[in-house]
Amino acid sequence: MNKQKISLKVDRAISELRRGGQIVISDFRTGISVLLMAAEMIDSKSIDDISQNASSNANLILSSNRAKGLELNTNNSPCSIIIDKEWSINDILSLCMPLYKHSKPKLNGVIFENLNSITSICILLLRQARLLPAGIMSIISNINIEKTCEWATSRNYIYVEDSHINSFEPHNSKNLTIAVRAKVPLEATSNSEIVVFRPKDGGNEHFCLLIGKSRNIKNNKDHSHNPLVRIHSQCITGDVLDSLKCDCGQQLKESIKLMAKADEGILIYLAQEGRDIGLLNKLRAYTLQEDGMDTVEANLALGFNDDERLYYPAKEILDLLDVKSIRLITNNPNKINHMSNLGIKITKRIPIKIKPNKHNEIYLQTKFNKSGHIL
Repeated sequence: MNKQKISLKVDRAISELRRGGQIVISDFRTGISVLLMAAEMIDSKSIDDISQNASSNANLILSSNRAKGLELNTNNSPCSIIIDKEWSINDILSLCMPLYKHSKPKLNGVIFENLNSITSICILLLRQARLLPAGIMSIISNINIEKTCEWATSRNYIYVEDSHINSFEPHNSKNLTIAVRAKVPLEATSNSEIVVFRPKDGGNEHFCLLIGKSRNIKNNKDHSHNPLVRIHSQCITGDVLDSLKCDCGQQLKESIKLMAKADEGILIYLAQEGRDIGLLNKLRAYTLQEDGMDTVEANLALGFNDDERLYYPAKEILDLLDVKSIRLITNNPNKINHMSNLGIKITKRIPIKIKPNKHNEIYLQTKFNKSGHIL
């Protein structure tokens, strides 16, 4: 199966999960197939429904980070929890995320899963869908794995294999094409244009802003251009609403000013809201921060890593622009490491200095203390 078809299958599985549907996943390494749905999308009939469809009991699966939040020692592996028939929807949801004024139910059975298990594959797909990394999973019994696809198709389930999910993100980034480019004058400079990159499978679009001499970057055949580059992840609250909880909007504007002053630069804007956990989950994290957690603690409490971003799309955008070497505007050493590992030469780090305010002091301190940012 070609890469585009693989991306399309996973994208359809993601859409089905996000609308509350059940999908079938097969793991040919272990010979196991399961029915999966997003735990946050359950209703009063979901548990019985998925159990009857798969002819086996349904378990709640959680990421290793969420398991730690429940004080379960899973040795950094995901876990499965036996669902008590007496549990309410809020009982289940309280295990998936901190639930305001709701006590977690007593656990009567926890299975520590292998890092390479189908449970890990399910958690990965839920994360790729920007859903909580918590699912309702039921093993499909009495069906040979070779016939699972046929079984799923006959019942109108979306079917996907573990290998498709594992390869989705790196493959998906290589599907980008330049869809349109247009001159867009900005307050900082009128010599600028926006280039939109569209995935061939219809996924999230990314864009970049080209400023000054970098507008002609494709014509530089000797590859000597070493542009200023800012890789910026979408932050609607900061970039659009000028939120004081973070420094994202300030970093974005300051980067554009630096590029305008130099009359060259590339600002890559990735559709990775909330360090790629999505706007809804970012706001869930905000509510936890109101109760005293910092940014990292809130993300971990929801089951995510402190930073879920991947930089495959940024590498693909630079490749499409024929850029091999950059001066990167960032305070984040991890971003330098990621881009270097993907084959982009970083000749210099350009820091951004932002004046803190009373609302983002803890946020910036957490960046420094826990995420290794140079402030």
